[in-house]
Amino acid sequence: MIDDLNLEFEDHDRGRGRRRRTERDDRAATTGFDPGGWAGSAGRQSAWGGAGEARQPWDRDGGGRGPETGGYDTGGYGRDRRYEAPRYDTGGQARHEAGGAPRYDTGDPRYDTGGQPRHDTGGQPRYDTGDPRYDTSGQPRYGDPRYDQSQRRYQPEPPPPPRDYDPRYDTGSRAYGRLGADDRYDTGAQRRGFIEEGYEDGGLLPGYDDEPPRRGRGKTKKKRGRGRSFLALFMTLLLLGALGGGAYLAYDKVANYFLTPDYDGTGTAETVQIEVKQGQTLGEIGNTLVKVDVVKSYKAFLEAADKNKNAVNIQPGFYTMHKRMSGQAAVLALLDTKNRNVKGITIPEGMIAIQIYDLLSQKLNIPVADFKKAADPKKLGVPDWWFTRGDKKKAAGGIEGFLFPATYEFPPNATAAQVLKTMIDHFLTVTGDMKFAENAQKLDISPYEALVAASIAQAEVVKAADYPKVARVLYNRVYKAGFPCACLQIDSAVNYWLRSTGKVPKDSRDILRGEQHNPNDPYNTFDAPKGSGMPIGPISNPGELALRGAMAPAAGNWVYFMTIDKAGTMGYATSWEGHCANYAKAVQNGVLSGHC
Repeated sequence: MIDDLNLEFEDHDRGRGRRRRTERDDRAATTGFDPGGWAGSAGRQSAWGGAGEARQPWDRDGGGRGPETGGYDTGGYGRDRRYEAPRYDTGGQARHEAGGAPRYDTGDPRYDTGGQPRHDTGGQPRYDTGDPRYDTSGQPRYGDPRYDQSQRRYQPEPPPPPRDYDPRYDTGSRAYGRLGADDRYDTGAQRRGFIEEGYEDGGLLPGYDDEPPRRGRGKTKKKRGRGRSFLALFMTLLLLGALGGGAYLAYDKVANYFLTPDYDGTGTAETVQIEVKQGQTLGEIGNTLVKVDVVKSYKAFLEAADKNKNAVNIQPGFYTMHKRMSGQAAVLALLDTKNRNVKGITIPEGMIAIQIYDLLSQKLNIPVADFKKAADPKKLGVPDWWFTRGDKKKAAGGIEGFLFPATYEFPPNATAAQVLKTMIDHFLTVTGDMKFAENAQKLDISPYEALVAASIAQAEVVKAADYPKVARVLYNRVYKAGFPCACLQIDSAVNYWLRSTGKVPKDSRDILRGEQHNPNDPYNTFDAPKGSGMPIGPISNPGELALRGAMAPAAGNWVYFMTIDKAGTMGYATSWEGHCANYAKAVQNGVLSGHC
């Protein structure tokens, strides 16, 4: 559009120049000015175009004056150096006739010469330089070729050739018709029923490029349409994949919420061994099965267990299970004893460590020496505070008392350390659940001393009701003032030492006095001061009832107890006389012999 405006301005300037030249010619015709200019007659005219005497510019009344009076000699240029060199007549000033009258009178003060005739140059050729640019002989009017009217120099430029349409300038307007139908504004688009050049209904006509030529410095930019298309396609596929994955996850979540994920059938041929631990709930068993891919979800196992009333009878132990079983099949497999790896070992209450080693060695084919070597309670997980005593005695520090009696099923190929650790972990779990240490401290007794009392009660008592009473007798003798030397004086401690040294334990009536007062026995409970207080360590591995009796002893002032019949009935006394009466009962029942 800017180019069109420039063309209009140029046309306007050329028109204004033509109008000015026309007006000047009209004024010349009105005033008698000869447009013939400088030549055209046989002889050379004067500089002012007339044949008569030339009137000088300074001679207003027509009387000529010579140089004597300050005028100019028109005969030549010798007298005045201002006219020694020819000047250029630009034709900008109006000339006068030779008769002294001005050639034209326009009435315009800008062209008023005051009636003075111009000086005569003597008829000499005004310009003879040898330069063809200044040859005025053939020019009828002016010597300056810039004003040659015979040959127009400034011709109107032809209209620019039609350009290829540029769709970028498509404004959708009808105004292009008023701008001379400049095809730069031709968008090539369909306008209300007609088709522009280069288009048809199916798209571009053959030979037309859909990309218009671009203006620049001659370097065409590379087309990026194809790369963008691939990028768009890739992003679309990526988005669809993400949406599909999200939809699948959402469906899986919803399906799992309303439907129970479960496998079908009794599983694959691949098997795996799982352990059902003591005290585990059905939910915990289900999680164990899910981890090894026996069932698909714990929920499937729980629903099947709820439908089977015998599921509560699932026993601790190791089971061989098939992978990818339904929840119902898994419940039935755990109830089937054929799937259970029966290597259960029962450790009775009251056994000492050396007895337990022998039993484990027989059942697991592990040498006794391996158990003795591995029997370090602290390395196996017993905290240090368990070996702290309140009576300032040095604790034995052995594993005795921490091997909790129960039925165990150990994994195949278990080591001695793994077996002992399993038993210690069970002890810590049981005592932790009953808060054994906390309750012992309420009695102002250290947990280790209470454990020693429980081990003695476990070795002495036959009936469960007697554990709290025996524990009370032990505490009254050791921690309550009034009993001589604060000694326990019990035969079970003598037998423990006999077993520990590889000797056969004895019945109370067979134990010798020297064995009771053996100074080399670290577990001596008969002689003060060494035998005062609780023994240096447990003398057996107590069970749960003995532990509970030790942490919650019965109320009473008893300082004596003894078995009075073969059924294990205990007799208690607060004095020596009462004790002797119980002794007589024991002799009568065939338990003891002799007298008090």
